[in-house]
Amino acid sequence: MRLISALAACAAIAVAAPASAAEVFFDGFEADTPGIGLSSLTNWLITSGGNPTGGTVDIVAASNPYGINVTNPASGNVLDLDGTPGPAAIYSKQLFNFNAGDLVTFSYDVSGSQRSQDSDPFYAGLFVDPALVGLFSGTGLTASPLLYSNQLTSVTSLSGLGTPFTSSSISFRALGSGSLQLAFYTTSGDNVGPLLDNVRLDVAPVPEPGTWALMLLGFAVVGGAMRSRRKPHLSVRYT
Repeated sequence: MRLISALAACAAIAVAAPASAAEVFFDGFEADTPGIGLSSLTNWLITSGGNPTGGTVDIVAASNPYGINVTNPASGNVLDLDGTPGPAAIYSKQLFNFNAGDLVTFSYDVSGSQRSQDSDPFYAGLFVDPALVGLFSGTGLTASPLLYSNQLTSVTSLSGLGTPFTSSSISFRALGSGSLQLAFYTTSGDNVGPLLDNVRLDVAPVPEPGTWALMLLGFAVVGGAMRSRRKPHLSVRYT
């Protein structure tokens, strides 16, 4: 009974502990109406990204006349970074805060244009103070991020044909409190560019000191209960 009570206490402590991660942003572009040559989006600012022309994007539905196959892990609407006309850079309208010790993960599904033999440059990154970035890494098609003076960016060249949607990410461990902005960019310039879907930002907070104390207390309770269990005694009876 004591052991059961101790285990129940630990279960209660586990339930009381905060979740290990929190999704602070998600955009699958479902709030945006499909169309070409768009200069505004629900959650993003659009610029030409320094290109002499362009500064628009296209929103393409899952069923479309352009020959774009929206396949798992992508679904529904997807965004073509090389709008009609010209390529664009997009920046999240919102800034996102983080604290020291947090694990910050920026993830997205990305594909090549699917409609051209040419490879397209693709940039995915976070505008963030580099002094706050530690232990950064990447996965998928953008697996090698680089830290610059004002951003943590992954740069790659996506083959137009034969590149399926692939889940990719950039993550870092925060060395201090700060904020960041999400960004994507291409210099494609032929009206068919990298395709993007399911943009997400997760922040996994470092456990509070009180949470660690509760967990250690729970383990101590279990250990004490197990030690207090007595071995059965043999009973000798004389007749």
